[in-house]
Amino acid sequence: MNTKDLKYFHSLVKNKNFSTVAEEFNVSQPTISMAIRRLEDTFQTTLFTRDQGRHHLSVTLSGQQLDEHVQAILDHLTVAQNSIKNINTKKLILGLPPIMTKYFFPRIAKRLTEQNLLKAIVPVEKGSAELEEMLLAGTLDMSLMGAIEKQFNENLAYQHLGNDHFVAIVGSQSPFFSRDKIWFSELKNESFITFDSNFVHAEALRNFSNITNFRPNVVYQSNDSQVIQEMVAQNVGVGFIVNSAVIKRPDVRVLPFFDEEQPLFYMNLVQRKDRILSPYQQRIADLIRE
Repeated sequence: MNTKDLKYFHSLVKNKNFSTVAEEFNVSQPTISMAIRRLEDTFQTTLFTRDQGRHHLSVTLSGQQLDEHVQAILDHLTVAQNSIKNINTKKLILGLPPIMTKYFFPRIAKRLTEQNLLKAIVPVEKGSAELEEMLLAGTLDMSLMGAIEKQFNENLAYQHLGNDHFVAIVGSQSPFFSRDKIWFSELKNESFITFDSNFVHAEALRNFSNITNFRPNVVYQSNDSQVIQEMVAQNVGVGFIVNSAVIKRPDVRVLPFFDEEQPLFYMNLVQRKDRILSPYQQRIADLIRE
């Protein structure tokens, strides 16, 4: 058995066509057939069956079970390749969601510059949802991430860095502009502007909805806090945003929530539990945690 056999097998489960798999890997159809035969000999089972006309390929129950494990094996191999590559290049690929980049990274960058380590950072700026997927795939060494829970994926290790609050922001023509704080339920009839689904704001809004028993009317989503604030300043709607992402301006009012029960924005440094850092990468990680 070798990894190529597993790749051929996984592709055949997906495509159910020998010629398609052979073309994908630029090999002959007999090469694919021999790989499947080796796996069937190894596991003493039949992985595929054909109908009498040999026009349709079906995956057996044994084949389905094997593919569940093969997917995990291939994923782990990809993660291993990415992790080892990053170790050998003396770089640390760091995920940076825009909100935490503004809040944390300037201070982190100062410390890294003092230690001559900033040049080793390869930044990847995405929303937290995308960054989590990249962490799990092994394409990131670690990431700053925002969440409304302290930790939630069993394959990741979380270092808690601090909390922040979600706030409402309103334009100068809003009836709430003169207020200092607000109840979330008071916004029941307002149009909401917030971050898109790659950020935790959508989940935080759902959390608030469950608490207050109304579904916010989200009219626009963006991945740019400045766009959100500009639309609020133009009185398009009420912004829902993490407080640290707000840029102070006279035509936008920041309103914390009175609600005792409300979602918090947890700021974390996250990496895979099985990720082993090089000493060079560990120095950078320690500085970030400090």
